[in-house]
Amino acid sequence: MKHINMTTPRYFVTLVCLIGLWTSAFSQQQKVAIQIKNETNVNTAGLEFSPIFFEDGIVFISTNTAGAEKFEDEVLKLPAMSILLSRRDTSGNLATPTVFANELVSLYHEGPVSFSPTGDMIYFSRNGLMDGQEVLASDGKLKMRLYASSKNEGGWSAPFDLNLNNGEFDDCHPAMNIEGDKLIFASNRPGGVGGMDLYVSYKLGTLWSEPVNLGPKINTSGNEVFPFLHADNTLYFASNGHGGKGGLDLFQIKLENGDWGTLEPLPAPFNTPEDDFGMIVDLNKINGYFSSSGNFGAGKDDIFSFGLKDGNLDAFVQQNLLPQDSTDKQPIVADKEPIELKDNVLVTVLEKGSNKAVAKADVRILSLDVGDVIGRDDAGNLITVVKEDGQDILKSIPPSAAIAGFSDAKGKFSATVEEGSYSLTVSLPNFQTKQINIKVEKGLNPITVYLERAKDKVQWNASVFNYLTNTPMAGATAVFTTPLGKKDTILTDENGNIQYYLEPNTAYTLDLYQGDRLLGTTKVNSGNGGPSKMQNITVAPLLPNSAIELPNIYYNYNDATLRPDAKKDLDVLLSLLKQHPDVKVELSSHTDSRGTHSYNQDLSQRRADGVVTYLANKGVAKARLIPQGFGETRLRNACTDGANCSEAEHSKNRRTEIKLITGKKVSPTLYMDVEPSKVSDPAPEVVGAPPAKQKEPAKPVTTPGKASVPTKPAPATDLVGGSQAFFVISGSFLQEDYAQKRVQQLKGLGYTNAAIVQFPESPFFAVAIDQFDTREEAKELEERVERTHKLEAFIRRVIK
Repeated sequence: MKHINMTTPRYFVTLVCLIGLWTSAFSQQQKVAIQIKNETNVNTAGLEFSPIFFEDGIVFISTNTAGAEKFEDEVLKLPAMSILLSRRDTSGNLATPTVFANELVSLYHEGPVSFSPTGDMIYFSRNGLMDGQEVLASDGKLKMRLYASSKNEGGWSAPFDLNLNNGEFDDCHPAMNIEGDKLIFASNRPGGVGGMDLYVSYKLGTLWSEPVNLGPKINTSGNEVFPFLHADNTLYFASNGHGGKGGLDLFQIKLENGDWGTLEPLPAPFNTPEDDFGMIVDLNKINGYFSSSGNFGAGKDDIFSFGLKDGNLDAFVQQNLLPQDSTDKQPIVADKEPIELKDNVLVTVLEKGSNKAVAKADVRILSLDVGDVIGRDDAGNLITVVKEDGQDILKSIPPSAAIAGFSDAKGKFSATVEEGSYSLTVSLPNFQTKQINIKVEKGLNPITVYLERAKDKVQWNASVFNYLTNTPMAGATAVFTTPLGKKDTILTDENGNIQYYLEPNTAYTLDLYQGDRLLGTTKVNSGNGGPSKMQNITVAPLLPNSAIELPNIYYNYNDATLRPDAKKDLDVLLSLLKQHPDVKVELSSHTDSRGTHSYNQDLSQRRADGVVTYLANKGVAKARLIPQGFGETRLRNACTDGANCSEAEHSKNRRTEIKLITGKKVSPTLYMDVEPSKVSDPAPEVVGAPPAKQKEPAKPVTTPGKASVPTKPAPATDLVGGSQAFFVISGSFLQEDYAQKRVQQLKGLGYTNAAIVQFPESPFFAVAIDQFDTREEAKELEERVERTHKLEAFIRRVIK
């Protein structure tokens, strides 16, 4: 094979990471974690680098010829670079690569590459050739030039060079913006700041403008190479001139209002003591790829995929950002101690009329940004529906207790609360519960609450649960309406509880809402006083014909392959389908307007079919899943064919939705365990309410007043010795092994009676810390667990 002396597309030709492990730098307090994986199916003992998204995979550069004939580089002692394609399989792994396009193959170096927004144009670096012949610079060397090729029915056109090339120097590493009118590339042309600089050129019709140097914020006396411009105008690139850990390091900088912002180095594991470069990240900044040379790689340069958990790349960078010394530009590793913030919410509780301070009032602050909780996934996380840009989005979030405490002798209660929307509830025996919605902003947020004595009123308590998952319905809205039309409204607290005083001898209509959804209606008769009422209200919060959007899970044009974050969302849906075996769902996929109508219709159907295949492989009967591709027929905005829309506007149209189709157990229901002796007007029978079960005779308790909880799962009703019992619950899990882990955790904290119990009509394994004959005893334990151990806890009343 001919040996050639040429400029290669790889400058400064090793990644230290934890392969296949979720890691998070510095401390366990940081929430965003990252998973790095060596893509072993594409990596060889040679060089693999500079991935770029294309359809359902990546195009990248490699010394693996994949069968193509190539000259050998006499410096690298490896074949000249080739442009290869690897598609993802159904598991999301990159498959064995092939030559991307035979029409673009030469005997010389090719790549890296970039694509137009619709994938019908490719821009790439290549050693200078014209009609197959070498085009040498005046120094006799073969330089890198920028070329383009257009897609046609037969494949790709013959490459043609761009008018912005300077044949005497190297122009390489093209990166196109999402609108297709800007090209950033690397060059060592005269007039730059250092060796290789980054330049930008703008499309003017069929030509490109004179390149403009990106300036000293980006370019240094070293080398800046391998750019990638994200849809939000964040530029990722590699440099050996901004300091760092060694070799080429990865940096990011964002263009805002025409100016470049603050340059930030990417944290480990992106940057190592070796070369790290060629990074790409998807639209949501959750998944991507980069290239690096490292001890864990198969060769000199390898391609690694990454995925972020509980946040995106921006959040990961900010939580791991290190200060830099302005003298030597080397990162200074500093211990990150938790910053103690002064309390920013100050609540003052006063008695209405007298303005006297009210001590020992129970103060609870519950976030309203959590969304509507509709269930739990296999790990016990809350399955929620939240509003984003006016659309219902399905999310899974960890449970969190409300901020809670008591007012002091001066009626004061303070807490540190993140910015957002909250419900503030203040309660005290013999006072009417007061609840207001608050907006916590920067600075001090003083709030005064006036409590009114509940004279001649009847105390009424209720616990609202999802009957299937046995989880409390936090933040549900209870609306009480008297026969004369007077309304009282209160939200359930973080444990699904309602504590309120009602007018005596009044038959209320109780409507229960979650967000703007009516979950059900029943009757509550307050009676004429005496002991306070305590009832369980159980609801099925999934409504028929509800359309819930999954987050956008596709980024590449013509991509119909599921990515790791999409599978996470679908696993949440999978949990719901397991819990509701009678539910059918329509899985609809939608595209933006770019591309032909027929093409988009086919693409959306392939995406919907892919979702169904994934769920079916997880055990859901295909008869319950209806895939429907709508193409571009249901656009949310005015971004029709030819409209001048940004990528962010187009992305709102690319979505996957689930539509719940009615099942017999999913109609809106509200069911109360009513005691006729205390409530004269019981709740009417409601279609879809949990069917009653025949109760077995109760087993005697071992200790008067307090029952011991068994170590094996047992029906909760079997543990009730008298007419009722109050269980203190810490978690409800679909998988028994998760429940067992919680039991062991609680026993390690000294709660030796912790065990698993199961409630009527629920397939979930609930973890009971203990059980009591009175609510007061249970309440004391619930508060101690929440405040001392920061564990969720709620009370579940069980009657015979």
